[in-house]
Amino acid sequence: MKTFITLALACCIASGAQASQTDQLHDLAAELSAMTDFNSAATYEVLLPTSEFPVVYNINLASTAASPSDSLAAADYLIEWSLEKDGNKSEGFSAYFPGNHYRYRDQRLQEYHADWDATPFLPGNDVSRGVQNQAQFCDLLPQYIGLTFQSMLSDTTYKYTVHPDTIISRRHVMAVDGVRSFQGIEALEFLYILDKDNLRPIRSEFVSNPGQIGEQLISASYDYNSSKKDFTVAKSEEELIARYPTIFEKFRESTFRLENMPGRRLPSFSAPTTTGERYTITKADQFAVPTVIAILDAEVGSTQQTIQLLRDAIDSLPMQADLIMAFINNKVDAIEALTSQIRPGEHILMSARGLARDCGVSVTPVILICDRSATVKDLHIGFNNDIGDFVIQSTALLTKE
Repeated sequence: MKTFITLALACCIASGAQASQTDQLHDLAAELSAMTDFNSAATYEVLLPTSEFPVVYNINLASTAASPSDSLAAADYLIEWSLEKDGNKSEGFSAYFPGNHYRYRDQRLQEYHADWDATPFLPGNDVSRGVQNQAQFCDLLPQYIGLTFQSMLSDTTYKYTVHPDTIISRRHVMAVDGVRSFQGIEALEFLYILDKDNLRPIRSEFVSNPGQIGEQLISASYDYNSSKKDFTVAKSEEELIARYPTIFEKFRESTFRLENMPGRRLPSFSAPTTTGERYTITKADQFAVPTVIAILDAEVGSTQQTIQLLRDAIDSLPMQADLIMAFINNKVDAIEALTSQIRPGEHILMSARGLARDCGVSVTPVILICDRSATVKDLHIGFNNDIGDFVIQSTALLTKE
């Protein structure tokens, strides 16, 4: 890498001397940090000292500078990666939008929400160590490169040179190169190559423990011609679910969204009934009467007992209430064996995985109590013999509102 830097930067244009190195890096950090609507594909290579061939990741990147009111991250981002090795493919993604971070890999989806628990975002009150800022490959984003440059300004372990106009691979570019040393020993060599006109990253290279047995080379090359034009930052959980519906459906572990449903309107949904019709609720729809929605799994042993408890509770109410039994399964025979004959005020739905996913359901049964405006007023998660009492008490309260 030393040879590459030396040869590449030998043609550095003298106009760079017009401003001090500190001022140039400061201005560059500010512009990168403020970049919006960034989108690029990238190839990320790690060459280990024990291997002849590099480990190669293919990545899609999207980011936009964080809003001034968000002090947790340098950018809102979506990062998608894949790795093929020894005939096996591994893939995942990381996403952040204000106060919310998601990461998926190895069939596990993790999520963090500052409103729920801010600790992972500020461990030891250090935001730089937060999950949102330690996500894999987020340091490839221009806003995080800007953050790195900003830290170099006050960190004496860094020695750097800004080349505002130089020629690398027959192209006029901007470059920043240097070393990081501890107690006189070089621990890292680095090179950033940027587009001279718009400052978009072109390539970066890092050599850790240079010249030592454990020397490791990491490089990242950006490819704007191969970027996915529709690959953009998710502004909400709904947008993220729309991009990765199967992952959220199969691998979501947290009940954060479900536990925060009370006070929110029921998500729009549409599902077939066991009688061959279709039941649909849109954002504009309301219920005629208070409605109990049970999200059920026909393969769970307690489901039949849950149905009986729900029906007994509906019969005991002092007013009319409807019951929607939304099964995530699609086998009519199995569902009808549990529900028997449909009663007045009941709707039996199947293939309701979309509703379960949008509510954040990871276990069944889940009982939602909705008022006439289709707003969720209360919920019950899991099976126990108190389901009936819960339905009676929570639904009866709606008559007092």
